[in-house]
Order: sequence, then C-alpha cells, then structure tokens
Amino acid sequence: MGTAGQLIVGRYRLVRALGHGRTGLVWEGRDTLLDRPVAVREILLPPRLGETARLRLVQRLFRELRQAERLRHPHIAAVYDVAEDGDTPYVVTELVPSRSLDGVVSGDGPLPPAEAARIARKVLSALAHAHAAGVRHGDVRPANVLLAHDGRVLLADFGVSMLATDPAFTRDPAPGGRGTETYLAPERSAGGPRTIAADLWSLGATLHLAVTGRPPSGRPDEAPGELREVLAGLLAREPRRRIDAETADRLLAAVEPPAPAPPGRRGSGRTRLLPGMAAAVLVACVAGGWAVLRPGGETRTGAAGSGTPSVSPAVSPAVSPTVSSSVFSSASPPASGRRLKLKWHTSDAGWRAGVPRDWAREDRPYATVWRSRDGSAAFFTVEVTAQRGTDPLAALGEAEKILRPEAQTYHRLKLKTATGEHGPTADWEFTWVPRKASARDHLAKGVEYHQYRRVISTDTTTSVLTWTTTAAEWDALRPTLVRVLSLFQPA
Repeated sequence: MGTAGQLIVGRYRLVRALGHGRTGLVWEGRDTLLDRPVAVREILLPPRLGETARLRLVQRLFRELRQAERLRHPHIAAVYDVAEDGDTPYVVTELVPSRSLDGVVSGDGPLPPAEAARIARKVLSALAHAHAAGVRHGDVRPANVLLAHDGRVLLADFGVSMLATDPAFTRDPAPGGRGTETYLAPERSAGGPRTIAADLWSLGATLHLAVTGRPPSGRPDEAPGELREVLAGLLAREPRRRIDAETADRLLAAVEPPAPAPPGRRGSGRTRLLPGMAAAVLVACVAGGWAVLRPGGETRTGAAGSGTPSVSPAVSPAVSPTVSSSVFSSASPPASGRRLKLKWHTSDAGWRAGVPRDWAREDRPYATVWRSRDGSAAFFTVEVTAQRGTDPLAALGEAEKILRPEAQTYHRLKLKTATGEHGPTADWEFTWVPRKASARDHLAKGVEYHQYRRVISTDTTTSVLTWTTTAAEWDALRPTLVRVLSLFQPA
C-alpha cells in the first residue's frame, strides 16, 4: 500500500489519501513532470489471486485504460496515464474537487426533475461520445457521476469500471442501493457483455435514484410524471425495447429548463467578440477551476524576475469600465496607488483581458497567469472553462470551505453577488496567511496575502479571475485591479 510522499514510476507524487473503495485507494497526487494536480488510484489486487490470474487481470485492465485514455470530453473525468510500480497498478486521472451524485442525494435528498434531467443529459453526452469511439463504460451509477464544485458534471471511472464485475472484486451490493449490481442492466447481471444498451439502462437507474432517492424497483409511478416516459424507455428490461441516446436526450431536454438568454451589453463603444471556442481549447479547459478552490492553488504561479512598472494606461479608452472601486470591501481604503500600464491579451478561446504590460505571461493547461517581474508576489490568473449554468456565489462558497483549513489565519472581506454585464457574477475578497510556504507559488510562511476572486457565468463559459498580492502591496496595486476587472470580456 502506498504512503504519502511516495513517488510512483518516478513521476507521480502521492500527497494524501482521499478515499478507499472496493478496488483500492484514491490519492490526491501531483504530476511532477507537468506540475499539475492529479488523482491517483492505487489498485489493490486481492492477495488470493494466483500469478497467472493476476497477470491476466492487469493486462485486461491496461487494455481498457488505454482505450479510455483516448476519450476527451467536457463531461468525462479524463484518464491521463496508467502505470505499474512494483506489483501494484496505478491509474492517473483528472483531479475533480466534487461530490458524487449518490452522496448529494443521500445528504440533501432527491433532486428536482429539471435538475436531474440536466445532469442526466451531461452524462448521456459523455456516454454518446465514448460509444462513438467504441468504448463502453460498464459501471454507470450515481457514485461515478461527479458534481464538481465549479459546476461541471462528469462521468468517472472509464476503464476502471471493468473491475466492478470482475469476480476478483465482486462483493454484495452496498446498503441503500449504492452497490454496483443495483445499477447493472438485467442482461449484465446475467453475465452478458457491456453494450450501449446496457450503459443506457444504467443511466436510467441512476436518474431514477436522483429523483426518488431509491434505485428502480419496477413501479412506474415512483418517478415524477415528467420523467416517467424517459425512465420507462431507458429501463425497459429487453435491450431491443430500450430507447436510444437520441430519443433519451430529446425527452430529457423537454424537462431540463432552457438555458438563460445571453445578457445584453451596455454601451455602444464595446466591440462584441465572436462567441464559441475551438474544440481543442474546450478540451484543454475542461479540467480548469482547481484554482477556484484553492488560493495559491495548483494552476497558478507566483512572481519572479524584475522590471519597472509604468503608470499610464495602454488599453484603448473606447472600452468603458464596468467595475468601479465601489465593488471592493469597505475594509479596503480608497484606490490611491498607481495604475500600471496595461495591454490587451486576446486568447485563442475567445476571451479578452487587459493585463499589466510588464508582467510575464505563463500559459498553463487550464489557466493563463501574469506575474510581476519585480520580485513581489503579485500575480493575475484567468481560467475559462466550457461550463454554463455555474452558480458563482455557490462556487466561491465551496472554495472558502476548502481554504479555511489550509490557512493559518483567514479574514473574509467580501463574499457576495455582483452586478455584471456578462452574466451572473460573484466576488470574494479576503486575506489569509498560508500554513505552509510554497516556492512554486512564491507564497511564504507567516506572510499575509490579499486576494480578490471573481467568477463570471455566461451562457457558454465560466470565467474565474484571481488577483493576488501581499497585504502590504495591495493598496499600491489596487487601482490596477479595478481596471483589469473592468476590462475583462468573456468569450
């Protein structure tokens, strides 16, 4: 069994255990080569397995995972790598701060039909993508549907799902309908193969639990009326009588609330950007949002280098500011510092930001970071994910819960919704002292830092803007922050 701090195959560092499942341990880890957070599943093979059986099981697992590695979709928790260290297989996947669907239903109760339909459509789109690539999931169930803290819905355990029905790992279903067998299609429970139709039955069983709090029992009157047709179609006992993915999506779409209309823009001088993002950029952004959850977090960098900031704005004055200093906490004094010279940055994904001209830019897989060159700890991060429907205030509230245990001291200055021209917006301003130093993020132990974080939700994306300085630098750089926030334009 692994231990915290252990380096797997010379690349993946185990940080802390997150949970123990039927097939082994799940760790929070770090990819030391790409410098990013990952989840590492340590597969604990049953000790009773003989050498030949063990070899066959590992070979089969690796074949499945190599197929799953090809899948890149906004609603699939990505499989990054598979490796064997000693006699133990490890699966490296996207790290998703989240709650599972079964955990949400168990803790908060059944979901409203419209919300359940929205989640089911996301999972269905993930399945359709995998099925088109020739991959079957085989273990669709509420425990594998992740509701991420940044608003995303992801289907997890592609590749690993083959272990769910392997005799070496099979156990009795968990109480309360949380076990694997509960969500297997009838033909799968009878020993049949993984098929598209079987995955769709499991999706129906998962949807049933989401709206009733119970797995399906064959009584059609258990479910809310608006979902009975789609549930009856997905849960048909005979595979040939089940509805297909296209029909299921159409029925679910009739229940899901329509997407909010794009908010209007104020002012006639602003240039409207073309909507949409390249597919490759959407894939690159799908795992973003980790820095939403952790100040000084996994996708940001600190300051380095040297340079002398200028004081006159370089961004076109035709773009009128939409955020004034009044949005900041009353605990902050008036913006009396100097405003740095700015320049435009237009991303390939379609968003646009005014950023300090003399700051160094670093492109990360899920974020773009600008950091001061003068040796200070000031930096600005932009993360954009292809996620609509995010509740900005709820996302920041979750982030605050995660921050508190990691801060030696924490003082909230503001956590509230804000008026935004692009869509629902919320702001979080706070100071904190990290419990540990971070050389990578240029955060020192015992130093107080000041951060302002804004989440903007549009009809197509979620944008997270994070501005961090030391508490001592805050007043001097605050006028620049006011201007930077006012200039940001989502895709």
